[in-house]
Amino acid sequence: MSGSGYVSLSLASQLERSLDMSAHNLANANTAGFKAFHPLLKASSHGAAERQVDFVANGGTYLDLTEGALVPTGNPYDLALAGDGWFGVRIEGDQTAYTRHGKFLLDAEGLLKTSHGHSLLDAGGAPIALPQDIGLTVTIMKDGTISTPDGEVLGQVGVFQIDQDQRMSSLGHGVYSPTGEEDPQATTEADVVQGFIETSNVQSVLELTRLINIQRAYENAMQIVGEDHGLTKQAIERLGRNG
Repeated sequence: MSGSGYVSLSLASQLERSLDMSAHNLANANTAGFKAFHPLLKASSHGAAERQVDFVANGGTYLDLTEGALVPTGNPYDLALAGDGWFGVRIEGDQTAYTRHGKFLLDAEGLLKTSHGHSLLDAGGAPIALPQDIGLTVTIMKDGTISTPDGEVLGQVGVFQIDQDQRMSSLGHGVYSPTGEEDPQATTEADVVQGFIETSNVQSVLELTRLINIQRAYENAMQIVGEDHGLTKQAIERLGRNG
């Protein structure tokens, strides 16, 4: 295979990764708080300067942090964030992760949890526990303060800021883990909005268009690979006959 064939093959490999990522975004278009992932590509140079060939290589991914729309639910335990911030949740292995999936419920032990069983954390990183008989009478202020109808403070929802430059890895269900060395810090830059959830920031029509374009580019790349393979085969056959 010639250099152009290998370059096309490297492109096809990365387009396949892009295709999977775009399909994953589309599958989560209705997941509350979901943030779309997009691929990063880079050139990988090989060979001497006069015969250098640039292949297409994996440059990682980036998370689109654009906010989704806020929609009302009428559930006092559903929360959304307006601004730059994340809810902290306790996941398996006693680890802390972050989400903007604000659909919470009160379990039998009085713990506020996501629909997937992750405990919501306060600003100090501890799970939030409420009286088991509190029912639906809580008020949650924009600073995250949780109180009863008579003003008794029961706790405060933690809101954390993550450096925009940090890479985020998806743990599923709209939950993410930053890969940087610095731990996210509590912030007041985002307001907690009670009775709302944030929708996914995936724009289905745009993502579907992107998916189609990637598919076409992949097919074109593989066609070039096939044509290059055919030319190489013909050259070998001619050499064999002449020999």
